[in-house]
Amino acid sequence: MTTTSSITSSTTTPSTTTSTTAAPVAASTSGTTTSTSVSPTSSASSSNQGAAILSALGATNGIDTTSLVNNLVNANQMADMNALTTQQTKLQTQISDFGLLTSAFSTLESAASVLANPDTFNAKSASIPTTSLLTVSTLDASAATGNYAINVDQVAQAQSLSSTGVSSQTAPIGKGTLAIRFGNWSSGTFTPNTSVTGGTITIDDSNNSLVGLQNSINSANLGINASIVNDSGSYKLLLTSPSGASSEMEITATEAAGSPGLAAFNFNQNSTQMTQQQSGADAKLRVNGMPLTRSSNHLTDVIPGVTFDLANSSTTETVNIGITQDKTGADTAIRNFVAAYNTFLTNSGQLVGTNGSLSQDPLAKNLLQQVRNQLNGNVPGLSGVFTALSNLGIATQLDGSLKIDDSTASTSYASAMANNYNAVRDLFIPKMTSSNAQINVTKSSANSTPGTYQVAITQQPSKGGLIGGALPTSFPLDTTGKNYTFTVAVDGVTSAPITLPTTTYASGSALAADLQARINADTNLSAGRVGLSVNYNSTTNKLEFTSNNYGSASNVSFSNTSSDMADLGISNAAGTAGTDVAGTVDGVAAFGYGNVLLPKIGSAAEGLSMTIAPGATTATISYSGGFAGSFTSLIDNFLQSNGLIQSHETVINQQISKVGDDITALNARSDAYRAQLQAQFSAMQSIVSTLKSTGTFLTGAFAALNNTTSSSSSSSGG
Repeated sequence: MTTTSSITSSTTTPSTTTSTTAAPVAASTSGTTTSTSVSPTSSASSSNQGAAILSALGATNGIDTTSLVNNLVNANQMADMNALTTQQTKLQTQISDFGLLTSAFSTLESAASVLANPDTFNAKSASIPTTSLLTVSTLDASAATGNYAINVDQVAQAQSLSSTGVSSQTAPIGKGTLAIRFGNWSSGTFTPNTSVTGGTITIDDSNNSLVGLQNSINSANLGINASIVNDSGSYKLLLTSPSGASSEMEITATEAAGSPGLAAFNFNQNSTQMTQQQSGADAKLRVNGMPLTRSSNHLTDVIPGVTFDLANSSTTETVNIGITQDKTGADTAIRNFVAAYNTFLTNSGQLVGTNGSLSQDPLAKNLLQQVRNQLNGNVPGLSGVFTALSNLGIATQLDGSLKIDDSTASTSYASAMANNYNAVRDLFIPKMTSSNAQINVTKSSANSTPGTYQVAITQQPSKGGLIGGALPTSFPLDTTGKNYTFTVAVDGVTSAPITLPTTTYASGSALAADLQARINADTNLSAGRVGLSVNYNSTTNKLEFTSNNYGSASNVSFSNTSSDMADLGISNAAGTAGTDVAGTVDGVAAFGYGNVLLPKIGSAAEGLSMTIAPGATTATISYSGGFAGSFTSLIDNFLQSNGLIQSHETVINQQISKVGDDITALNARSDAYRAQLQAQFSAMQSIVSTLKSTGTFLTGAFAALNNTTSSSSSSSGG
């Protein structure tokens, strides 16, 4: 730095000029040159020359270098810092406002999700008179509308059996097994109920008592209630079966060698040691005159969607139940959605409007435009009376808000709700249809694209099974003295050994029913969720075993068969596996498993699931997510963890981070500039200090010069 001070004395007399040059003191300065004019004729003026120089340089009063440096640094960085902080504030506001936008979308999605729930539109109300005959416990959205006149002619009851009395409920009762089956007793003949699984109770040292038997039966979860009744000091086992005429019990004891006693609990065609206290009976009722029977008083399938319990019967009383559609919930949900959208429109408009932080954000505007397009467009994959909100009497106003037309016009919302409610429902909720009842669309997913698809079946589904050999014996078949034991594998799950009891089978059908009941009662098979059906073919005189499941994994095979099983045409043999369904959807090969057909992953129909009945060939299926389903899917794409909004927020956060880095870099540069200024001012102060010393010297020199001049003048005068 170069500092030049020019000081001129106030005298006008001729003067002598002295020039002094100070060499640079600090490396950062270029030196300081000072020119001083001194008048030799004025001693007062000459004596003040050094003070004047120092005063001009500020050396006597000092300089506030800290304030000066700060001002210079601030001036240097101000423009850049203002630009960065403005950008940072703008980005942070955008992040905050995207949070507000996300919240607004979430609120709107919640309102739409209520409309996507089928129960919103399927709600029902029922009028039920006060009666002692029945009690309605539940009314589901799936209930069929209509008027139902119900007559209760008979309530269901459960069979109960009691054993002979014993003196002690903890005394041994014998070891072995009790095989329990369910079916119907008629004139001393038991017919098994093949749709109900029985079980086997094992009695050994751990439970060899009446109490042990009671607990074992109750813990077997067969539906039987076992209790011990004290009858005048004699303890009896009381067994109560599930209600119904076909839920009566057959009990067959197999006693362990050397530990008899369980035969006292026999109740079968060969031995009835227990006493029947009450037979099983079905409930009998009439619905709109049509007679029905049910095994239970708890009825869930008489009127679809309505559950009621029978309590009494009457030959004269009729219970009239009326079920109607309850439109209140749907109307409320629609109005709530319209209100939610209008609120959303206001709130989002403040964010993307002229003064909003997102006014220049292309993504925010694009998201709102997509929502508007969804509101104003037709629902993809839907055809019929209503395909858009505008058809329903919900119009978009000039400001973009929605308005419900509650007028009496035929095109109004009120008219649609009153006269075409089913079409209103179809507009909002997902809908799947098929032109062929044998091809049933059961499921969809978020990946399913609304539209119409052509389905063609190229391979029929089938169940695996085994056909036995011709029975060499005729009926009735007496198993006395025979050993009919075998192990069966169903769909890869192998049963425990199964043994037929000593009994007489009146027909091939009775034998088939008993085999089916005993096989399906096996705990291994039931735990594996597999089972089979057994049919006696009277034409071929053969037993036919068929898996309950479709597909290549289904099969039936026998092993460990005793020699007497040949009487039934059964030997160790593997059956024939079933086939998986195969087909195409819009010409693209689909995946088949059992009787379920799934479109190819990545195709437009992905996620649709179809069950195919044997014999199905082709069908046209349609899928619509409904307005609400499509709308919620759209918003979900915005809000999901890897959605558009989060991805955009990630970019903004990266920009905020970069601005922070730029501010840090600017501060670093300012710190370096500050250090440079401080060094320069320090050098300047060193120079000024040197000049001050020079000034002191000059002052003394001037004084000496004046003294010399005065002395000379005195000598001359003398």
